[in-house]
Amino acid sequence: MKVTTALCVAGLLTTLVQGAPVHVKETASATPSVHGKFLHITDIHLDTHYLAGSDPNELCHRKTKSSKNTAGKFGTLSSQCDSPVSLVEASFGFMKSNIADVDFILYTGDTARHDRDNKLARTSKDVVQDHKQVIQYFQNTYDLTKVKLIPTIGNNDMFDHDILTENDSMYGTLEEIWAPLGLNLTNDWRKGGYFVQNINDKLRVINTNSMFFFNKNDNVDDCVSGSPGQIQMQWIQQQLTAARNAKAQVYIIGHVPPNDDDGSLLFKNKCHSQYLNLLGQFGDVVSGHFTGHTNDDVLTAIVPNGKSVIAMPDESPKSLSQVSTVLFNAPSIVPANNPAIRVYNYETSANAKGSAYGSILDWTQYYADLEKANAAGKLNYELEYVASQLFSVKNFNDVGVKQAFSNLNTNSTARQLYSKVVKVS
Repeated sequence: MKVTTALCVAGLLTTLVQGAPVHVKETASATPSVHGKFLHITDIHLDTHYLAGSDPNELCHRKTKSSKNTAGKFGTLSSQCDSPVSLVEASFGFMKSNIADVDFILYTGDTARHDRDNKLARTSKDVVQDHKQVIQYFQNTYDLTKVKLIPTIGNNDMFDHDILTENDSMYGTLEEIWAPLGLNLTNDWRKGGYFVQNINDKLRVINTNSMFFFNKNDNVDDCVSGSPGQIQMQWIQQQLTAARNAKAQVYIIGHVPPNDDDGSLLFKNKCHSQYLNLLGQFGDVVSGHFTGHTNDDVLTAIVPNGKSVIAMPDESPKSLSQVSTVLFNAPSIVPANNPAIRVYNYETSANAKGSAYGSILDWTQYYADLEKANAAGKLNYELEYVASQLFSVKNFNDVGVKQAFSNLNTNSTARQLYSKVVKVS
């Protein structure tokens, strides 16, 4: 059997442009109808109970001794606290002012706060209200009749954290909340929480339910015959085959990536091997794979017939002989690290030399210095890096990613920056 494994860059590296203030809106394309850019955000984790000046050990919900009440106005960095309303509103304010000219939005899930506080248990009503509020933020920021918003389900987006099965009532609840988005929610969604959305006749988004693969979801089996994961796997293969036959390219989105930052599996064993093999088989169709969940900035290459290798900050990553598919894991809004927002540039010419329609050309990573924002009482997003400058490549198709890994392999200075940038500056 053909084996496909993942090689992961634990974080993206920056040698320039980090910390540059953002003053200018993104430049629009010469073709108004297609800008060749899309927005990717993930893991908002809105917490309407967040209390500035409270104790982070109390999940930023209650005050204790004055010396421990250090929760900042815009969030508490590297804590278990979720995102205050002030952070979420400032983030959407930045998007509205600076990232208006995008063709569509990929939102890879985790809208609701974590259910970590035993003294303030998260209710079903809380989860539903968080979903409604975040959709309202999107509606206030973008004209969603022109800019398609495509959300997916995170492991905190259902009533029971980490647990999701077929025919769950949450699918119907989200279908109602997402009604203004005009999504292609068929019986596949109502049963399994996945769907396919056409961007145009050349590009489709396959929205997966990664919860059916997630190793913490104890209510579904590994991907054996008849399991929810195996049924979804067959559905994904059908969608990829249909796209190939239609000469269309595909983006795949989900919340949980197949691997964690250290290379350990986040998918169940059988699901993991089947999924990576599927991505390897359809490398000619899949132009990008987008996830969140880990809060970190990670680039992964799916490599056919290779060993599983992960590039760590203290060692040289191995060179790639072949790349089938590229996995992009974006950093989050929730301040496990500094909050982050990403904009991709993608190929919009079907006849572009060396790149298929939808191929990722570049991306721009923005971040907010949370400690500075809390001290100043005002949050600003800044430019952290531009990927093409960072990796010294022209694009991120298979050839470009091979070159990016090669450049990384020979640049010890860049490797030393792993540990900083993986956690968003």
